[in-house]
Amino acid sequence: MVGTMKTPLLLTTLFVFAACNAPGVGPVAGAIGFDDGDVSAFTAGSTGSTGGRGPDATWAVVPDADAVSPGRVLRLTGFDHVDEDRFNLFWTRGVRFGDARIAVAVRADAGAIDQGGGPMWRVQDADNYYLCRFNPLESNFRLYVVLGGRRHQLATAKVEAGPGWHRLEAEHRGDRITCWFDGELLLEAQDARLAGPGGIGVWTKADARSSFDELLVQPRK
Repeated sequence: MVGTMKTPLLLTTLFVFAACNAPGVGPVAGAIGFDDGDVSAFTAGSTGSTGGRGPDATWAVVPDADAVSPGRVLRLTGFDHVDEDRFNLFWTRGVRFGDARIAVAVRADAGAIDQGGGPMWRVQDADNYYLCRFNPLESNFRLYVVLGGRRHQLATAKVEAGPGWHRLEAEHRGDRITCWFDGELLLEAQDARLAGPGGIGVWTKADARSSFDELLVQPRK
């Protein structure tokens, strides 16, 4: 069971893996982590899945000695499927994203079929949203729009992501999207198919078990 969040406008997710963390991954001013167990604005009624087969995965706020902002993280703790087409979602409508920037720290803990994950935004429901994610098994960082439960790739870049925490960021203004991996701008695209504001969250695929910390949302004009 997850806790509750006091501030519905800002969210933060960042992850650290001791000395293996990517450079620059650390606590972020204004970000709200999961350290005090008070994350309800983010967690209430926010689990779900896109596509594939099987029940929803389970998530929990848990202690983690290597958290980016010590001492708790949001983690995918269990899944009841290994379907390659199953996307695991943890999101909320309580934080609205229109023209804004989202950042989160992600640690790829395990996974034979897939690993990693990333933030999702302008979420309309479990079948319609934007996301960027990294997958260390594939050595790539990609931007997608999901429409009607089907994922459409908008941009891709090659990355060699070592173990530990990595920081993923995305900024969306109008129809223009830019994404950073560990502070480096790697993805750019234009897409207007989900033009209105929506919720925010985090995303993994298939059997990818990941942890999230220091999630930050900043409105842009």
